[in-house]
Amino acid sequence: MISRLIAGTLIAALSGAACANPVHMTLAKMTQTKRKAALGEAVTDAGIKCIGIKRAIYQGSDERDTALWSARCVDGRLFAVEIDNDAQGTTRVERCKTRKRGASNCKFKGRF
Repeated sequence: MISRLIAGTLIAALSGAACANPVHMTLAKMTQTKRKAALGEAVTDAGIKCIGIKRAIYQGSDERDTALWSARCVDGRLFAVEIDNDAQGTTRVERCKTRKRGASNCKFKGRF
């Protein structure tokens, strides 16, 4: 499910120069506060109760330019947020303990 905030950033990104995964690029350029709010909205839009994101870290992109972000809710639950490189900026949210790609995709870089 695509977040309304992320959808808005897609429109803004597409009006500028072409780049790989415009929604991700817009998200990466946000302040940490705005980024946590956008990722928090993506988590809640996926039907998950989360009162706020306390940590959001970019984990990398795959060969299709799908961006992977780690988002930790204030209550401690950790989620992987994938943002596809498509016209809609399709976003998927999964709780990390159920992720199929492996635990390393959900670990934060550095201390938290």
